[in-house]
Amino acid sequence: MTRWLSTCAFAALSLAALTAGSGAQELKGPEPAPVGKSLQTEKGVKIDRARLARPEKLSAYREPEWVAKLAEAGKLPPLKDRLPETPLVIDTSSVEGAGEYGGVIRHVSGARPQGWNWVAGNVMAWGGVEEIVSQCLVRTAPVWMLNPGDTEPLPQLATGWEWSEDGRSLTMHLLKGAKWSDGQPFSADDVMFLWEDNMNDPNVATWGRPGAYGEGTKLEKVDEATIRWTFSQAFPVTTLYQMGFQKMCPGPAHVLKPLHPKYNKDATYQSYADALSPDKTPWVTMGPWTVTDYRPNQIMVMRRNPYFYEVDDKGNQLPYLDEVQYKLSTWEDRTIQTVAGSADYANLEDPSLYLESMRQAQTPDFPTKVIWGPRSIDWSVLPNYSTVCGVRSDRDMAIRKLNRDGTFRRVVTQAIDKQALGQSLVRGPFAIPFAGGLHPESDFGSPDMTVFYPYDLPGAKAALARLGFADTNGDGIVNWPAGGPLAGQNLDVNLAYNTLYPTDTSLAQSLVTMLREVGINVVLQPNSTELVNLIDSCQWDWVIRRGDRFVQAPIMNLDALAPLAFNRPEWHRGTPEKPQELLPFETELVAIMRQIQSEPDSGKRNELLRAFNRKQTENVYQFGLVSVPAAILVNKRFRNVPPGTPVVAYGWGEDGSMRERLFVPRAEQGKVPELAAGTLPGIR
Repeated sequence: MTRWLSTCAFAALSLAALTAGSGAQELKGPEPAPVGKSLQTEKGVKIDRARLARPEKLSAYREPEWVAKLAEAGKLPPLKDRLPETPLVIDTSSVEGAGEYGGVIRHVSGARPQGWNWVAGNVMAWGGVEEIVSQCLVRTAPVWMLNPGDTEPLPQLATGWEWSEDGRSLTMHLLKGAKWSDGQPFSADDVMFLWEDNMNDPNVATWGRPGAYGEGTKLEKVDEATIRWTFSQAFPVTTLYQMGFQKMCPGPAHVLKPLHPKYNKDATYQSYADALSPDKTPWVTMGPWTVTDYRPNQIMVMRRNPYFYEVDDKGNQLPYLDEVQYKLSTWEDRTIQTVAGSADYANLEDPSLYLESMRQAQTPDFPTKVIWGPRSIDWSVLPNYSTVCGVRSDRDMAIRKLNRDGTFRRVVTQAIDKQALGQSLVRGPFAIPFAGGLHPESDFGSPDMTVFYPYDLPGAKAALARLGFADTNGDGIVNWPAGGPLAGQNLDVNLAYNTLYPTDTSLAQSLVTMLREVGINVVLQPNSTELVNLIDSCQWDWVIRRGDRFVQAPIMNLDALAPLAFNRPEWHRGTPEKPQELLPFETELVAIMRQIQSEPDSGKRNELLRAFNRKQTENVYQFGLVSVPAAILVNKRFRNVPPGTPVVAYGWGEDGSMRERLFVPRAEQGKVPELAAGTLPGIR
């Protein structure tokens, strides 16, 4: 089915974008953005926010019998002394009900943990590990389940909050009496250490920066269980979404503070970042499980946290499952093992595996349930716009200036046959051409929010020639124009990508062929590790990046999409000393984002998001490639899997499914043995 852009959407296109540069006039103009067939078959859970997660004192609390016996033996305090004064109560009525204790869930990760100092930017293996270990002020991933009337983030370490009358102050109440997994108290000091000594210290490569919360924002401790934000704008309600995953997620200050250079004269920022290596178990967390055993390139074993602050609506301390296993392998192997039944949970997001997975799903003994969602996964090429970060040579600066040229960006995006790219990944109705930017198949999306430029190789060649590039030596690659530092040299552009993901490799190889047809020599730079460090260095030309939660639910990651802080977005970074040199359309994008940050009405915020996307796709902010739907694969042993769980929306499906309330009926628990049965972190 084809939908057409509205007349007003075409009228909104600026003449400058349609005729950017003298050569761009020969390029085809925008067409309606492609729309694909939906594969969703389940209606999702819908529940009131106040029911799904709420702070409440219950009359009695229970825990697994074997844990209670350890408490009776004096190996850990009684349950009443391990729970906070007012636990967070998690609803089970919207799924299958209160669960049974015991059992294990088996994951597979294609990444490797750098360490568990997440406040200093450590990767902890992805695949749902981060969401377990690093708990945050608020929780966003399950927001997809909420009724539309109230989609504010859920409580997590902050159990409630209220705005001042003028909207410039937000007071948050923290879990009172809660404890870390090593039994030490959690308090406002942990939050302040994150904010003051990590997020506000440019030498720490933390995930969040103060700029994401608005210029001049301040945070103060009121008492041990209360903090207060002060903003320069009134009612910046979207900042609540910035207090979730990877942002306002405090680490254990009692562990980290002595390792920080501010408090340890023998420490460096590098030693601080590297201090908590993966083998230093058990990891200290506020989450439902923590790593107790780590074997490099083999497995991570997590055991239940006896100090976890959540209970179900019957008073049973969560989680129900005693153990989580993470086999350290590849992302492709994650899907293969889950389909085979030797792993329990995977996000089906590798298009090369779609057809075989669907074929196997038709067999009667298939062990896994398949839950299809919207097209929430995309791949784009990010061009490096920065003129102040990572520029080491005349060649680097020349490439950056070329990336900043609107005509050149049109040349690149219209020299890529995105339809052919998609079908090369997977045949059938899955992949559709993608313009870059935000996802139309989202809560706020619509087809007319995207400016889509079609494949036009002749027009791209002509436009590149008008920029002064010509093949002067007959080798098929155009040469830099005379008069510049690279005059006469081939137009070589380095493309970094991650070999951990088969789709990234396939796309990179196809782009070499396609862009050679227009005369651009793409030089591949494969990386066998995550690209975070490379991107942070700014020392790259182009990079293949997969888009997911940032562009599916942008409201909680606004700083990832526009230059709201010196180190965001990934493709245009500044430094603490030199901010980004913004292009005119980027200044407009920042202005729209600032409006979104302070707009209390969700409908108006959605309108602004659509306007933001029209502006960035009109200017080809990234080179979009393809988008695909994704599916959750979960073993049929598990109960309480919410119907319609998306792979990614306000967070990843691992957390969107609320794993702490998943359970396996006791009769089926023996099918998969626990590797560390009867043990707790630091206790046997």
